[in-house]
Amino acid sequence: MLACRRRRHLRVDGFSMAPTLMPGDRVLIRLLSDDAPLPTIDSLVVAWHPNKAETKMIKRLTSCNQGRLLLHGDNPSESSDSRQFGALERRHLIGVVTSIVR
Repeated sequence: MLACRRRRHLRVDGFSMAPTLMPGDRVLIRLLSDDAPLPTIDSLVVAWHPNKAETKMIKRLTSCNQGRLLLHGDNPSESSDSRQFGALERRHLIGVVTSIVR
């Protein structure tokens, strides 16, 4: 039962992660606690957007350095990511994508 509380489904909206994820795809995410190890580089992660309150985003983790995370979309022309808003603090990280459902 505890495992169910630590996982969530999320529906993909937008093309920022195309072709990896397309609008309408669903992903299963594993929620991360504040003290959990950081996901590995190249993982798909879910994070709070730093400039849009209550907006979640799915991005690829491209770098972790001193607790700061660089997140990038797989489709740069459609993505708002660390190229625009810079590195994120760990507190923005919500979870890691564990599976894609189409």
